[in-house]
Amino acid sequence: MNSDFSIAVHCVTYLAKKQNQRVTSEDIAQSVSVHPVRLRKILSTLRKENIITSKEGAKGGFSLNDPPEHITLDKIFKITSEETLVPKCPDSNENCPIGKNLSDILIRIFHNAEEHFLNYLKGVTIKDIIDEINNS
Repeated sequence: MNSDFSIAVHCVTYLAKKQNQRVTSEDIAQSVSVHPVRLRKILSTLRKENIITSKEGAKGGFSLNDPPEHITLDKIFKITSEETLVPKCPDSNENCPIGKNLSDILIRIFHNAEEHFLNYLKGVTIKDIIDEINNS
């Protein structure tokens, strides 16, 4: 899995903590500590998927579209990292029974694992993350 998921969760959690405020990409970048270009790409993806909204101009910035208790981690995972758990298998020897079958078997196993993982993430909200942060 790449880091887009954790960066996106960080962004959404940061915006949730700043509810009812417009937050600039510079504010978010400072919190996340990533290159602004990479951050803007992730923010753009979150905006296209209606998780966040943005407003341009002097009083512009980003905010959440939904309350943190309605934003589940499976939504964020699907838009940032879906199918990143599936291994990339090299071309194998088709004359070998292992080489001929292993790629299909691993892909099936990891697709099933991702389904279970997504089901787990459906039960975790941004509010849950904020609660854990507040209790640490």
